[in-house]
Amino acid sequence: MSGSSRDDAGTATVPPAQALEPDGADFEPLPATRWVEVTAFALSLIGVGLSTYMTIAHFTEATILACSGRGELSCTAVTTSPQSRVVGIPVAILGLGFFVVMSILSSPSVWRRGARWLALSRTALAVAGLLFVFWLIAAEVLIIGHVCLWCTGVHVVALALVLVLTRATPAQLGLRIDDPGV
Repeated sequence: MSGSSRDDAGTATVPPAQALEPDGADFEPLPATRWVEVTAFALSLIGVGLSTYMTIAHFTEATILACSGRGELSCTAVTTSPQSRVVGIPVAILGLGFFVVMSILSSPSVWRRGARWLALSRTALAVAGLLFVFWLIAAEVLIIGHVCLWCTGVHVVALALVLVLTRATPAQLGLRIDDPGV
């Protein structure tokens, strides 16, 4: 591989940026396996369903969320708290928008395109969504003092989506890590 050098011990080293680059002429990106496509799309659609239900509950009556409302489990306490809005926008709408975009990016027709920017966008958005989920969990536990089971369902779906996509994206982009120490 061009651009490599030898360290003091005589071992060939490759700069980290090059270690993740395709080898060149014989490189052909690997398509995602079918289970990844189906699973990512299904998880995105489940997220749309959960977020749609929570958006409807937000604009109608939070009590339709069917949480006990007692003790630490209270969807009403969580979905009506000040933390249930970001810049005035209900978190349920943000979640719905997120999962609609993820459904489009994870749809079978988009997977077939195999474009690098689509794979990167899909994974970057999923990771960003998961970071937002971490903030929401912290808000539930540390600020609000209650946990919403419907929200937890959305959080689990977002985590599963990231796990599925990060498993497939490096191969889909044709990234190879030859040295486990990189």
